[in-house]
Amino acid sequence: MAVEMLKPSPRGRWEKAAVTSQFWLLFVATMASSVVRDDLGFWGSTALTVVIMGLGSFLLVYKAVPERKERLARDAERGVIECALRYADSHPDSLRGRWLPGFAEIGTGTFKFQPDYIDKGEPEGKITVFSDVGRQGQIEPPPKRPRELKKNWGIVALATDRGQLHFATGEPGLTLIEARLG
Repeated sequence: MAVEMLKPSPRGRWEKAAVTSQFWLLFVATMASSVVRDDLGFWGSTALTVVIMGLGSFLLVYKAVPERKERLARDAERGVIECALRYADSHPDSLRGRWLPGFAEIGTGTFKFQPDYIDKGEPEGKITVFSDVGRQGQIEPPPKRPRELKKNWGIVALATDRGQLHFATGEPGLTLIEARLG
């Protein structure tokens, strides 16, 4: 019998643009600076490329951040959070010791986790169900933040039927864990 999991809300227009901007923004900035290269020279057109990319990135992130916060809060109300987990008792260099990003649906005493391997905003892969979940407390983040952990995420230790986990998520997710898992 297949386990069903709620899908997270889709990314908004500005979030999608910010994620893909590294590809098309470089093209736009390079094309704009090549038009005025004869007037500005090499260093002037290079500076213009950097300015266009910086300003474009800033504006996209400025528009995307409120949209993202609203989406994550809406998902947290439904019990779905963006997160990453790792098995605490595994060897640090093993695959189980690495942070696996994905989405979790938090229930009372249980949660379902589905990985998001390529960070496209939709979970893919096998759903893992953890039961007999108990919260064990906050953990200090590692000195060097892994790439899979987003900025300002907190880490919580959880005891499950599959062993101890370290579970990283944002503030709405930590609040939801506190409410549903104690």
